[in-house]
Amino acid sequence: MRIISFAAGFAAAFVLLAAAPVLHPAAPVCAADSESETESLDWVPSDYQSAAAHYDQNILIHGAYLCVVSTEYKDPEAYAFCYHPDMFEEVSSVLYEAEEANHANFRVDVLKAIAPGYTEVYHSDNELDQLSSMYAFSIDDDLNISQVVLPGWFPKTFDNAVTFYNRYGKTRIADGLLCTVFHETFPEESSGKIEDQYALVYTADLLHCISSVRYCQGSDYFLVSLFEPAASGDAKVTHDVISENRLPYEYTFRIDENLSIKETDLCAWVPDCSQEFGVNMDADRPILTRGEYIVFLLQTTGGTGYSWKEAANDPAFAEEVASIDCSLLHIYSDEIRPSGGSIREARVYRVKQDGQFELRLDLMPPGRDREPADSVGGVMQIVDHASMVLLPGEARLTLLNAGTGKPIISPFDLGKSFYIDYLIGEEFTDPDEPEKWNPVQFMEIKTAVSKQPLGSLFANEEYQLWMTNDSMPQGYSCNAIYRNGVCNSGDTITVTRYTDDIADITITLQYSAQGDMNDDGAFNLADVVMLHRWLTGTLDSIPRYWKAADFNNDDRLDARDLTAMKRCLLKRDAAIAEGGLQLRVHTVYGGYGVAGQDLGHGEYDTDFFVLEGDTFYESYGGDWFQNQSDQGLMILRVEKIEEDTVTVSVLSSKDGSREEKTLNIGELYSGVPRSRHIVYDGINYSYDICFDRILTAPMTD
Repeated sequence: MRIISFAAGFAAAFVLLAAAPVLHPAAPVCAADSESETESLDWVPSDYQSAAAHYDQNILIHGAYLCVVSTEYKDPEAYAFCYHPDMFEEVSSVLYEAEEANHANFRVDVLKAIAPGYTEVYHSDNELDQLSSMYAFSIDDDLNISQVVLPGWFPKTFDNAVTFYNRYGKTRIADGLLCTVFHETFPEESSGKIEDQYALVYTADLLHCISSVRYCQGSDYFLVSLFEPAASGDAKVTHDVISENRLPYEYTFRIDENLSIKETDLCAWVPDCSQEFGVNMDADRPILTRGEYIVFLLQTTGGTGYSWKEAANDPAFAEEVASIDCSLLHIYSDEIRPSGGSIREARVYRVKQDGQFELRLDLMPPGRDREPADSVGGVMQIVDHASMVLLPGEARLTLLNAGTGKPIISPFDLGKSFYIDYLIGEEFTDPDEPEKWNPVQFMEIKTAVSKQPLGSLFANEEYQLWMTNDSMPQGYSCNAIYRNGVCNSGDTITVTRYTDDIADITITLQYSAQGDMNDDGAFNLADVVMLHRWLTGTLDSIPRYWKAADFNNDDRLDARDLTAMKRCLLKRDAAIAEGGLQLRVHTVYGGYGVAGQDLGHGEYDTDFFVLEGDTFYESYGGDWFQNQSDQGLMILRVEKIEEDTVTVSVLSSKDGSREEKTLNIGELYSGVPRSRHIVYDGINYSYDICFDRILTAPMTD
């Protein structure tokens, strides 16, 4: 092996390294050349027995000195001990041979650190042309050596690299580290050495290269590199082809302030190996989309002459930008290489403008005038300024803030998700025949603008679409149902059909600030104090539930919200003091288990102070919560308070519709409302409610 010099002419943001670490073979094994130096290293094994004692603990480190004890079973010439001459200098290399046949020999190599950085040491088997041992080390500025424990998943042999390449592809991020694997074939008839053809390039000020090792077998070459994030920013790793002066593929990464690293290039989500390809195909996902990209997963049998051809595509809408080989990598000798095999390709397109177009690929047999054996793709819709592609059966779902006319922000920025309910066909909810019920289905929503597999919903004769108040962001409400092409509440829910199974769904949500900014279950003076502290800069971080104080509904907090919050609190306290209502909920519970055992029975009362617009939610445990939509299902809403009556709305069915009831103040009502949680082998809850005038105002702080 020999030293590979650095190449010039690259940007200062990158460091060009050799295609593999620069290793220097140690001198031929012999007795110690410098007895005076080795005698001072009394911790180094000095005979066969002491070397054998380090069979398990074969790495010894003392300050700037490193001792590696290697086990050898063949002729000494069959092995090589290699190191970086710019990082280490050799002190001694001694072979202790066994006196008995078939017993191992032990080689003891001592190195001294001469420069700081990361480096590796190898013990290789020359007959097998592969590494038998590899160790990584870091050397600090004082030249003290520390061993770097490589993760168990890091490829340490040629066969490990092949397995890694098929399982994870070209990159893997795990345990806070980044591993890249570069594979290339190197024809034996080519002139020069493999290390002269390729070079590792990476952002050195953001990534520390812990280890970079080259594995070769025949004409196949792997460069396996391990990186540790060193600073935040956008990093790149690539493998430059020196001999051909062609642009290599760049792998890009984002390192945050906590030094967590995340891949940001196409291969972060596009399959780039056989296993990732197979996972998507097994899940029946032959087409993947994200942002402006469309990915076709194409599979053929080698040697048959079949190939995937572009059958329909308007270049004004989409262009092919990449083709990633995901075939299973096998390493064969020429004598045993079989024919056939599966060819797997991820073909990537990028869309360029909004509109409807057809993109289809056909699997064509060899010869002319043949019918395609298979097809993928079809008519697609591009929306959101070429940032989203809707495939057949998909719909874009947008949740709008009625006050701003824009997609809602909070609480999606807190990582919360919500649900949209839908029903296909007619609903049967006869409690005497539960087996005939048509179940309500739901879809999770993680962002205000999302892509959902709801496009085919509208091709049915009977269908319904809605959001219940208990499954949407706190403070928002939507009392509309979209049924068979018509919304029962104006344009609260609108649907635009692009094709029979591609649609655009917009749901407009009304927001009413709850005031409970500190999320303690009550709107009071403590919330006013928190908002004041935030506006004056005396609060350490933005309140998690800041949206509860956005009284102006403009997705920001300012002095106008503080003024509105104070007025709302004063108005609420005044309303209560001047004759607000108290709601008493009398809860009765009981039930039996699957074996008929009594699970317990009992009853208790809960009191609430009530104003118009207050909403109550029921948990699965029979508890009621006031104006806290994240606590369960909405069970009752106070619509209007008059002198002798109060009008409430309760959910009357599973489709989310409401039924209004007028109740007399002071009168006890049973079964209004009914619990929405009914089970046959557990505890059930029933409620009696009574509204009464209160005599004293509650405390607000």
